[in-house]
Amino acid sequence: MKKLIQFISFFRKFKALQIFTIYLRYLIGGSFVIAAIGMGKLSDNPIPLALAANKPIQDLEPIQLFFRVMAESGLYWNFIGWSQIIAGGLLMTQRFASLGAAMFFGIILNIFVITVSYGFTGTPIITGLLLLAVFFLLLWDIEKWQFLFRPYTNENLMAPQTLQIIGKPFWEILGLTLFILIIALYVLGYDIIIQMASSLLIGLLGFVLYFLLPKRD
Repeated sequence: MKKLIQFISFFRKFKALQIFTIYLRYLIGGSFVIAAIGMGKLSDNPIPLALAANKPIQDLEPIQLFFRVMAESGLYWNFIGWSQIIAGGLLMTQRFASLGAAMFFGIILNIFVITVSYGFTGTPIITGLLLLAVFFLLLWDIEKWQFLFRPYTNENLMAPQTLQIIGKPFWEILGLTLFILIIALYVLGYDIIIQMASSLLIGLLGFVLYFLLPKRD
């Protein structure tokens, strides 16, 4: 375990990988918040994506029936939505991204198994890549998970690694801004395309500003 931590710590020093990790958290977190909202998981009126709401239940395909039952469950549908939003929000904050990644691992693993079980065309590739991405985020924070796998002793204690970019408060502020933006656009009635485009624009602006603003070490 110690060698694995040292191996990952070596790569965590690279600035490009730190930036990649920051924006991977934004991407996964933001997309799942938008997806939860877009599919109506926070309301009693889910958007009929793959639900075939106007078809008789006996005429539904298995996957349509699966989503119809989940959507019409009410409480369970809302629970899935809020779980996605909480996990996505935690990822986007950067500060609590480790907890968000742990939550997301369970969520995306479940989604991946569903897409494989029901034979989604192409979707298992997407969900599989998301699963790998979340696994990467868990490995990135292996320092925080190490004592699940080895004894907590003085000999095993290692000083937390200081990272030059990823630990800056700037990214926490940007993540909170993105999260609030998505929620605000939803409340104001803007559609998914506007939410995604606005988030992309703010994310790119934040990237440019970080490298333009003077740094204080």
